[in-house]
Amino acid sequence: MTRSLYSDLAGESPAHRHLSDEDFLRGLLTVESALSTAAAHAGAISEADAATARETIQGYHLDVEEISRQSADGANPTIPVVTALKAIDPTGIHPGATSQDIIDTSLMLCLRDATGEIITTLRDLAGLLAELTRTHRDTPMMAHTLGQQAVPTTFGCITAGWLQAIMRSQQALSGLQFEVSYGGAAGTMTATHPHGFAIQDALATELGLHNSGLIWHSDRIPVTTIAAALATAAGAVRKIAGDIIFLSASEILELREAQPGGSSAMPHKANPAAAIACDGYARRVPGLLSTLFDALDCRLQRGTGSWHAEWQTIRELAAATASAISRCHRSLDGIVVDTHRMGTHLSGTDVGHAPGIADRVLELYERNNPR
Repeated sequence: MTRSLYSDLAGESPAHRHLSDEDFLRGLLTVESALSTAAAHAGAISEADAATARETIQGYHLDVEEISRQSADGANPTIPVVTALKAIDPTGIHPGATSQDIIDTSLMLCLRDATGEIITTLRDLAGLLAELTRTHRDTPMMAHTLGQQAVPTTFGCITAGWLQAIMRSQQALSGLQFEVSYGGAAGTMTATHPHGFAIQDALATELGLHNSGLIWHSDRIPVTTIAAALATAAGAVRKIAGDIIFLSASEILELREAQPGGSSAMPHKANPAAAIACDGYARRVPGLLSTLFDALDCRLQRGTGSWHAEWQTIRELAAATASAISRCHRSLDGIVVDTHRMGTHLSGTDVGHAPGIADRVLELYERNNPR
């Protein structure tokens, strides 16, 4: 079950497979299994009980549609999943956890894996931009400020600016921490005291997640930190797409996508379709980010609606970001640069420090990506 044809297929990003409803709900089972193992490692339950729990979870058939329907009754999907597991055999299931622990941790697994794919695509995109920057370090063209011709620059300086933003976005995403959640009913780990902190640490180890040692049930900054970094990457590629669209306009025509889109009504057109799609995906992201920042108002020890608003929103934000980056890569891959056309638009020859600016960005790129 994908969110939509346009989101998941047109975007062509491997990140999408980690963001579906199925992956999120399967993640609940992954977390429950790891939790039973962690509880045994911490001495809260026996190894035999943990083994029974893992066997129960492994044998459980997840019906995504049915669980989704049942989720409404308790306002979250963990409740029907745990109820179904305990109906099979309650031994070792859900030790000391609350629904929020399982959902938040599953979300972190989804986001960690999707972000890894997004970073890979950004790395490939940076490679394309670095090559364009090397090739066109000295290619003169007119710069534009406030939509008007300004003074000469070089196309390599322009692409170096794009590259700089992509490297910064990649760095921000690479530095993210995807945090395990384990706090119990009201964030006090009472049900597994005195083993709570040991379970928290073991659960993080089992799942390969970060453990701050803190409880973040009502502290949603771990979510907004990830969302903001993803949204920044979306904004970075939207800027590139906007420039490509402008420079592809018929009156300018300094750039042309290798595989431009057509028109159903005007066969003469060669639309910068990939850049336009990038802009469309990225344009959705600020609104999604706003919802997540609004959810920082997480009242008392469990959000009443604010927490619930996060589950789909942050996965959709990650998916839209992934699609935008993928389409930007498609736009730049093989892009045709009309250096003659750039030359005809020049109103001067002094490009100032433009080549040197390109060199500085390339030096940074090559330092971080040695050949």
